[in-house]
Amino acid sequence: MFFFFLPVGMNYRTARLPIVTLSLIGLNTLVYLISLIFFFNTGGDSELWIYQHLWLIPADWHWYASFTSMFVHAGIFHLLGNMVFLFLFGCCVEDMIGRARFAAFYLLGGLVAEMVFIAMTPKHFLTPNPMGGASGAISACMGMYLLLRADANIEFKYFFMLFFRFWSGEFAVPAWVVIPFWFLKDLLRAVLGLWASHSGGGTAFGAHVGGFLVGFAAIGIYKLVVKPEASDAAMEKVKPVSRPMRIRVAAPVSAEPAATRPETPTFFLHDGTSQTGPFTLSQVQAMLQLGAIGEETQYWRDGLENWQNVTDLFGQPDGEQ
Repeated sequence: MFFFFLPVGMNYRTARLPIVTLSLIGLNTLVYLISLIFFFNTGGDSELWIYQHLWLIPADWHWYASFTSMFVHAGIFHLLGNMVFLFLFGCCVEDMIGRARFAAFYLLGGLVAEMVFIAMTPKHFLTPNPMGGASGAISACMGMYLLLRADANIEFKYFFMLFFRFWSGEFAVPAWVVIPFWFLKDLLRAVLGLWASHSGGGTAFGAHVGGFLVGFAAIGIYKLVVKPEASDAAMEKVKPVSRPMRIRVAAPVSAEPAATRPETPTFFLHDGTSQTGPFTLSQVQAMLQLGAIGEETQYWRDGLENWQNVTDLFGQPDGEQ
């Protein structure tokens, strides 16, 4: 019997190219390919040098290893697994909080994950066990994503084989179910590893937990401090519209959903800085009419190839999805 599943998508559409995320994926892949070339050219002799100089070894710590250890991997499956999670979560988080903040939070998550790794090893800074991989920083991405889009769906692809018969399919689970389950699973393994300190097991799971908590806390601070300040600054720049909007109103717009025609929230909005949603059509129309969103705001929903201007929605009757 064989069962395997992997996250393959989110119900989120980015509004800008995720340059930081793609650069991180490229750098991780490049480091692995270069190390693989050296491995074959030296008959495996380069592997020891890579472990000693690029991986984080607490007993023989070098400051640069705190950063290089985030970009090394023990094998192709280690690399591919990490890059899938980095692409899915990194692209969304980068789009929602901006490239500079995402890069800073990503590196911070990786550094704290290393500190937790050292704290949970039996000998701490005297341990010779090396640490490498992007999973600590990627765990920070998952913590950030949970606080930003807890109600979003994460899509999975599954593969199942039993007695030479093979099945595959897809399913979706809310982020508030998937990510906390993953976190609690790693937290349990980290605690069990700490109890079994004679073997040093579970320390990698502790690094995952540390990275996750940093990402979660970073977005908590961002939403409490940075986002309100940005919103206040944006409101101060709002100017009266000097020309009338050329729109066709099919029906009176109400901020309250229609009682006889319940709507499904399928519209996502992007103001050039962050993405919000989903909203119903009536909610979007009301926000535009009341000035809560500007004419330059873009919207997207399933079925559209590109983002569209939100004023186009006034040509649709209420409830049209």
